[in-house]
Amino acid sequence: QCILPVRIWVFNCLLDIAQILKLRTLLNCAEVCCTWKAIIQSGTLWSQINFSVEKDWITDGTMKQILQNYRPFVIHLNLRGCTFLKWPSECKNIQDLNLSECFNVTDMMVQRIVEGCPCLLYLNLSCTLITNKTLRELSRNCLNLQYLSLAYCYRFTDKGFMYLTTGNGCHNLVHLNLSGCTQALIARCQCLSVVSLLDAPHISDVALKAIAEVAKLKTFRTQGEICYSIIYTSTERTEVILFHLCCLMTDASLKSVAKLKNLHNLDISLCNKVSDTGIQYLTEGSSSTKLRELNVSYCSLITDTSVMRIAQRLCKLYHLNLSYCERLTDMSLEWVSGSSICSLDISGCNIQDQGLASLQGIFLKKLVLAGCVSVTDVGMEKLCKTVRDLEHVDVSHCGALSDSAIRAVSFYCRGLVTLRMSGCPKMTDMAVQYLTSGSQYLRELDVSGCVLLTDRSLRRLERVCPPLGSISMVCCSSISKVAALKLRPHVKHWEHSNDNPPYWFGYNMGQIVSPVTRPIKTDDTKWRISSQC
Repeated sequence: QCILPVRIWVFNCLLDIAQILKLRTLLNCAEVCCTWKAIIQSGTLWSQINFSVEKDWITDGTMKQILQNYRPFVIHLNLRGCTFLKWPSECKNIQDLNLSECFNVTDMMVQRIVEGCPCLLYLNLSCTLITNKTLRELSRNCLNLQYLSLAYCYRFTDKGFMYLTTGNGCHNLVHLNLSGCTQALIARCQCLSVVSLLDAPHISDVALKAIAEVAKLKTFRTQGEICYSIIYTSTERTEVILFHLCCLMTDASLKSVAKLKNLHNLDISLCNKVSDTGIQYLTEGSSSTKLRELNVSYCSLITDTSVMRIAQRLCKLYHLNLSYCERLTDMSLEWVSGSSICSLDISGCNIQDQGLASLQGIFLKKLVLAGCVSVTDVGMEKLCKTVRDLEHVDVSHCGALSDSAIRAVSFYCRGLVTLRMSGCPKMTDMAVQYLTSGSQYLRELDVSGCVLLTDRSLRRLERVCPPLGSISMVCCSSISKVAALKLRPHVKHWEHSNDNPPYWFGYNMGQIVSPVTRPIKTDDTKWRISSQC
């Protein structure tokens, strides 16, 4: 009576082991004995097959035999970069098929596959030579298709999209990836919720206007010639639009975007053709009462007038990024006062003490002043007296600031959690003493490039760990390696080096010799802080 349960237990254990074996090992195990062969032939082992990692050794004959023997069990099939594409059409239950980088795939092959695989939900055809004929077959046969990737497919046109909208299939399509496709897009797919146009530098106002008309679009992603990391979320209807470095985007584009009714997050950073007129369209648009985050950094044509409209019309705006908008003055901060903004980034702007002093009646939690070289200790003290709820402060590369500024932040902003003051050459151990005595909730501190800090600062910081969990001390030449290592066990994130600050800090043997401004990141000036032991 006990033998049967033991055999079942042994069989299940061997089955669990087999599930982690590579395909080649599985095939070899099947030739050992009848018991092993029975285990290998279990359908649970063949529901997900990845031929792409085995393409260097597997032959067409072996692939054919595997698909022929186990076709009822195959649900996920990855043929990326493979050449044998005949038998996938025999896998009637397949739901996820990856044919990306299969350069020999033809429209006829795709036709056989979609006709033979009625359960397809996910289909990846990126980097293939398919044409409008494939899109026509998809519209005829893929009744349940939800995900379709046509990234870097250059041979289809607008006519292909007409098939998608007029056919019987693809009505459940919710994700369409067109990254790298430079063809014009007619945005008439009413069920689309996600459109990706990454690496499509020819996008202009005409295309943006068409895309804005998609009724159920939730997320739209595009970028210019430089690749940026895009993080997005989506809920009901259009909420997030990111236009990173879209040089062809103008005020007319924003006029189209302003018609969207549920826009929550808009990023037009580095769109240097957008002016006050475009911002006016946005603030008078349908989403003016729903927009929560707005990024207009590096929009060089924007002036204080735009900030006035933003502060007055976008009543639910939480985060505003105005960094490196070179035409902004202290007047812009006067308009921000009394608004709903809780997170403000004015890095690299021409802001002075008078502007900071005018910030009143605002519940700021986060303020980034990095690279504001005209801000002094006086301005910081006036700011902290009126804005006492600050939790995250960044004064990196504000070369005029000294210990007095940190004293004001620590004394008035008792809830301080994060402080970044890298590249501030006037900071001494006294600044750290102010922090350790007043900022009891401090969790993250960056003092990189503060060349006057010594081991005394680390001894004080060691007393407040925890809550301090992150410390960056890169290019701190006066802090010894021994002292830095003593602090390391007390924090989760630790960085330290004795290197000289990079040239764009404006240092000369620890003394600042020129105004500090943060450079635009290029191949020649890019500097990454890295952990060194």
